[in-house]
Amino acid sequence: MRKSIFILITCLFSLSLFGSISTAPKRSNGLLRFLAEKKGIRNFALFSVMSNRCARYMPPGERFFCQEAIAQMINELDYDVLFLDDKARTRPNLRGDKWTPSSFVFVAFKQNLLKLLSSSKTTVYLNDLNQQLNDYARGDIAQMNIWDITLSHYKTEFLSAMVVATLFQDTSIMKLHIGYLDRMPAPRSTRFKSNKELLSRTLDSVNLILDSSEEHYRELFYPKEIQKDLNRNIYHFYVPLYLSMLINRAGIPKKQAFSAVLMLTLSYEFVTAADDFRYLFQDPTRISDVQKIKDIFGGYCGSSIGVKGVNFFRSFEVIQSAFQRSTEDGVFLLLQD
Repeated sequence: MRKSIFILITCLFSLSLFGSISTAPKRSNGLLRFLAEKKGIRNFALFSVMSNRCARYMPPGERFFCQEAIAQMINELDYDVLFLDDKARTRPNLRGDKWTPSSFVFVAFKQNLLKLLSSSKTTVYLNDLNQQLNDYARGDIAQMNIWDITLSHYKTEFLSAMVVATLFQDTSIMKLHIGYLDRMPAPRSTRFKSNKELLSRTLDSVNLILDSSEEHYRELFYPKEIQKDLNRNIYHFYVPLYLSMLINRAGIPKKQAFSAVLMLTLSYEFVTAADDFRYLFQDPTRISDVQKIKDIFGGYCGSSIGVKGVNFFRSFEVIQSAFQRSTEDGVFLLLQD
């Protein structure tokens, strides 16, 4: 029974962490809703999935510290899941059963998001960013980089990582974090509402540029040192970047901060390597999907840069080769100092 609860709730969280739709048998929708709304159970399930991988991959003397760092990281995520009233289209699963999915939105760094959108500094930042995005789209400027612009406004890498990870946590046309705000109890200040609309327009500008050329996202979003091998989904880099900095500042040593955030990335990528629940507590023997390895590489770069700087990490080609050989080889390579 306990494992069944873990499977239900962890599947809900894992598949929603970077997405918008969860599927579950219709008879379980009520239970999923109950579990997702009970923060303590949800956190315990998420902790269980990641700490299981600490036990699998970390040396015996480091497993407890990895798990301790994961507990701190879950607390710092400050996340919420909000169910919507509308229903997604019914579709069969791999067994041919009919599933009636429940739609929901996921938001991380909730308090940061509320504070940023209430700040006059955010207004200045988003106006500048939106203007440069429009100039770039028209060809009035040859290049721009959102990370560099954010640094120019917020001065430190920690604050800049917080801003990008929070405001740009969903750059898709769905803008799920804004959808979350739209369903929060009113009222909010005039500045908050204005900044929310400005952020929405900024994300529209981002998508217009990205849709014009798939290559633009690299020079637009990422620090120059790591642009070459990262995917379009920037949360794979910026959420680990900010989280590793955050829990290190909260007292978690650099090595454990790196390992814990890496376990978040690995757990998500391993769980979503299959269409069923087989990899909740086990891992695929190898990863052959290049895009999935790029997402792992993004999390590796983000969590590493967050605590170690840019001159440390192994090349994408070496990591790709290791994961295509075996998952165990790939993970152990990432964890090596």
